[in-house]
Order: sequence, then structure tokens, then C-alpha cells
Amino acid sequence: MTDKLFAAQILTPSQSITSGDGRFNLILQEDGNLVLYRVRDHHALWSSGTNGQDIKRAAMQGDGNFVLYHTDGRPSWATNTNGKNGSFLILQNDGNLVIYWPQDPVWASGTVQ
Repeated sequence: MTDKLFAAQILTPSQSITSGDGRFNLILQEDGNLVLYRVRDHHALWSSGTNGQDIKRAAMQGDGNFVLYHTDGRPSWATNTNGKNGSFLILQNDGNLVIYWPQDPVWASGTVQ
């Protein structure tokens, strides 16, 4: 498992990334919601709020934006971090989901544990 998504990498329903220490998991659920869980008690720390939508993929784009897309290609949710070419998404060991560009955080879920 990986703890990062780089440009052009995606998650499809039921795929996930896990923090390096295995304590946190980010999954694109079948119901369309992207959810960050604390593994030990399966407690949801953050979500995209897109449950019930027909989300096909979560994409870390080359322009630095992390976007959830409907099956018809329309965007549903985004971090609005475009213009940051070379950014990457990481699920840190402290439970925070962060986009870095290149070394500076430009977006975070705010879920430090």
C-alpha cells in the first residue's frame, strides 16, 4: 500500500491509500464518498460529503488539483489547488491528509490526531 498519490494517479471505488504507520486509511467508498478513517476503531475523521453521488474516480491531477469525478466526467468535489504543478497528496502518520507543492502544504484535511 502507498501513502501518496502523485500526478495522474487515481483511486477508483473501493481503492484506498494508508498512512505509512498503518493507523489511517483514505478510501473512495462505493457510495461515492471519499472518507478518511482511523483504522483502530473505524472512526471517520473527514469526508468529501459526496455520498450518494455516482463518483467514478478521485484523481490527483498534474496541475495540482485533487478532484472527484462523476461517471460522466463532471467534477463533483475538488481541493481547488490547481496551478500547483508537481503537487502530491499524502496521508501522513498524524492522520492529516495534505497536498504539498513542492515542499509546502497547500491544502489539508485538518485531521491531525
